[in-house]
Amino acid sequence: MKQHTQMKISTSYFFMLVLLLATVFGCKKEKINAVSFPDDINTSVRAKVQEPLELKPQMTGAATTYEWLEDGKVVGTQSSYLFTKQDKGDYELTFKATNKAGTTTLTYKIKVVGKYADGILLVSNTNANGDGADISFLDEKEKLTPNVFSLENSGTKLPLNAISAFRYSNQLYITSANTPNIQVVDDETLKLANISISNSNVRSTSYFATTDGKTGYVVGGTGSKRGLYAVDLNAKTIAGTLLTGTASAALIPMMTYNNAYITPVLKKLVSIKDGTLQTLFTYPENIAGIVKTSNKQIWMGISKGTSANAKMVRLNENLEVQETIDLASDLLLPQNGELISAGGINEFIYWQETGTDEIYRFNATTKATELFAYPSKNDGAGFLTAWKVNPRTGELYVIDAKSTSNNLPSDLLIYGVDKKLRKKIANVGYQVKDVIFPK
Repeated sequence: MKQHTQMKISTSYFFMLVLLLATVFGCKKEKINAVSFPDDINTSVRAKVQEPLELKPQMTGAATTYEWLEDGKVVGTQSSYLFTKQDKGDYELTFKATNKAGTTTLTYKIKVVGKYADGILLVSNTNANGDGADISFLDEKEKLTPNVFSLENSGTKLPLNAISAFRYSNQLYITSANTPNIQVVDDETLKLANISISNSNVRSTSYFATTDGKTGYVVGGTGSKRGLYAVDLNAKTIAGTLLTGTASAALIPMMTYNNAYITPVLKKLVSIKDGTLQTLFTYPENIAGIVKTSNKQIWMGISKGTSANAKMVRLNENLEVQETIDLASDLLLPQNGELISAGGINEFIYWQETGTDEIYRFNATTKATELFAYPSKNDGAGFLTAWKVNPRTGELYVIDAKSTSNNLPSDLLIYGVDKKLRKKIANVGYQVKDVIFPK
């Protein structure tokens, strides 16, 4: 009986010990780790003005509180945040996730760009009423919005006979034959800057370029007075006399290269740097233009002469002649055919044979020339006013103004590198003269 009693007591003690141990271990606190973020999380993001951007960082671990801070002020207390800005610029947003183990911080750097930063701008020479000019916008999905310049500037129009736009830094310099001759707008918002330059004595201004945002040159004048005129952007003036040695300069955009302006002047190719003009080459025939292709190559086009074929001339980075290729005898390569390229991303050079409206392509690698497109014969075009290569895609954008009449809306024809017409977009403006691609 005594032995049985002792066994019962021992068993009781055993169960009490088990219960005690279970209580001790059951009360042991679970370890809590601080919230963590993936090592490869992207905190440098891009947004557009007036377009919401949801920030929802991936996290490991549970947080009890969240904070989003901008300039030290709490702007949100959820695990995600809807970021929206009305003005472009660089912003910083800090996210904090807190639990009992502490606070983990993540900092976003957000670049907000203007609503026109990623699309294509089409500069019209006039409008439906013939009382000014405007700009149309083609967004990334190729949705067209007309008259965005006047929309962004409280109804203000560009002057009649707008010709071109030149991008330097974050601004577009829009040149018109009428006054004001040069106006400056933000290239992402199209808002007018406080720079408007006129000289009524310099007629038919068409193409402007700058290498420093302080000074530049504009092609202007008529007859014997056509040439390059110096522009002072700080003083907001255009010189009244043309730069010596530029009389009869080609009515095409200037190329800027190593802080110099390169342009054809009849049979000469000239360079202007620090106000000094230097003749680089002189040929028996007119020089049609100069462009960049891939592999840092520079090519110069020479128009057909009375006894010589049109030519393509390859230059090195020091603008020294490396190679000359004769084109077929039936090609003219005229100056007003406006020699163009994709600005260095591929090997192709394009121009229009203005007598036939055919667009030809020269391959700088194979040295072969081919008919690229015949818009008037094959695609219903009537009168071409501009052709540009999209530097992102290599596609050729051609403007069909249909006729010389200013009252007809222009169409946009988009040709792929494969020479096929990919898309036609109607009514993109009136007598569109320039196509500006995103940076």
